[in-house]
Amino acid sequence: MNLPVFKCLDDILEAMPAYNAQAGYHAMYSSIFSGITTNPQLMMIPVDDHLVHRGDGVFEAFQMLDGRVHLFDDHLNRLERSAKAIELDLRHSQDEIKDICQQLIDSCGLRNALFRLYASRGPGGFTPNPYDSIGPQMYIIVSSLHHPDESLYEMGVKVGFSKVAVKSGGMSQVKTCNYISNVLMTKEAIDNGYDFVINVTDDGYLGEGATENMVFLTAENDLVFSSFDHTLRGTTLLRLQELSGELVNLGLIREMKESKHKVAQLMDAKEAFMIGTSLNALPISEVAGKLIGDGKPGKVTIAARKLLSDDQSVGGHRLV
Repeated sequence: MNLPVFKCLDDILEAMPAYNAQAGYHAMYSSIFSGITTNPQLMMIPVDDHLVHRGDGVFEAFQMLDGRVHLFDDHLNRLERSAKAIELDLRHSQDEIKDICQQLIDSCGLRNALFRLYASRGPGGFTPNPYDSIGPQMYIIVSSLHHPDESLYEMGVKVGFSKVAVKSGGMSQVKTCNYISNVLMTKEAIDNGYDFVINVTDDGYLGEGATENMVFLTAENDLVFSSFDHTLRGTTLLRLQELSGELVNLGLIREMKESKHKVAQLMDAKEAFMIGTSLNALPISEVAGKLIGDGKPGKVTIAARKLLSDDQSVGGHRLV
């Protein structure tokens, strides 16, 4: 096999394959060239960036609905906490990130989009030595916004339990770019015919999904979610907790709280749902083959989804 030797970028771009997902990539900011590109083929990261070969970086994903970025400050605050946890200096301040996002939207003209922000240690070598890097970098991609099919909100999703271990040493609370266990959880769900899987600690306590939190309603009408000792502090989850007084006022729940629960308590739940940035509140119909409640979306789940949807429509940082 005789391989071509390319000496200019144009030749490489001409040889590179196009693929369907690229149709959803609308704009990217890269601190490497301190600019924006709207060409998906140019949305690249240096191969010797520590983000690529060590997973050495942190990230956030946040959505814009009708020109408003929901929970923008919450996501950026968590980005800063994650960066601090791995001793990574962020290249840009929160105000600078917001300005970059504004310019990204101006360049592609979307009103609904998903932002993916990656903060990396930067390029400079292939060793694990963080001091080889030329300095921290940031990449922000604007892509099409996709939500689960409406039929899943009507019928509910099927959930199983994961064999992938819960992240240890506090890493479950940090959104690093080393997401191999999350990838394996997603693969495990697909391979076993589930929509999602939930991990479980060695001592039997419920964890979280690959990229989402899980909430369930107990027999005592408490709306509970897993301890942040071993799960990520989900921004949408915490926003629902802030809004949950309305669920109390409606007589749907007694309270919403963080707690440690065993698998058996989820199996006896009155209702349950997955929750995350692009999911909102997505009802769970069954877990490991057992129906949750009557197997249909419950009143609390439906009300929680409406609360979050209403909040998204009036709040957030306006870009358009």
